[in-house]
Amino acid sequence: MFEAIHPNGFVDACWPRNLAPEAQSVHASGFIAHKGFDPTVQWVKVTDTGTGDIIGVSQWLIIKDEKPPEFDFDGPPGTWKDEKERLYAQDIYRSFVRYRRDVLRSNNLPIVGKNRYMSPSFSTSEADRYVIVLSIMTVHPNHQFRGAGTMMMKWGNDVADEIKALSVVEATNAGRWLYEKMGYETKHHFAVEASGDSITEVVQRLFFMVRPRALDLDVDHV
Repeated sequence: MFEAIHPNGFVDACWPRNLAPEAQSVHASGFIAHKGFDPTVQWVKVTDTGTGDIIGVSQWLIIKDEKPPEFDFDGPPGTWKDEKERLYAQDIYRSFVRYRRDVLRSNNLPIVGKNRYMSPSFSTSEADRYVIVLSIMTVHPNHQFRGAGTMMMKWGNDVADEIKALSVVEATNAGRWLYEKMGYETKHHFAVEASGDSITEVVQRLFFMVRPRALDLDVDHV
């Protein structure tokens, strides 16, 4: 996975030394742990049927019944060499997800573990509150432009249309064309950067993109 997106300032901060096999094992255990405690996580893979190799993976957060609470990014022991690296990664992560969090804050889904009673501001339509986040999308460099990305995007779009969910993604310039092809629209062009006591530098420029909810249309046949 990391070979497809290296070098990448955001990824290298949150999953450092990611081309080293030992570090990849640590990061993989973090992904497994995340899926274990976050019920919204859904991984999708594309396999080369000729070789059996996994050539593409994507991580989707399908947020329907409850939205996960906001948390600082973290990883298993050994992810970062020191506390300064860890705090820098958390700072970068907050910058990366800021528009995603704005979307989730604005909808009326209850937060996991919080009061589940409906407030007067709740929409009468359950579907008005559903959100799908494309959190990770990567295809191995040797297999890019073979349709693997499109296959994974179609999977996500089909799920979104079935439950009438709004879909969002933080897109790189390289991936933007695929998301546009699949119905996403750019809402923000923004810099991922650290703040406060961390090193203040722009590590990446991204596009926050949104795919609108599918609408049920009644058609009169004449």
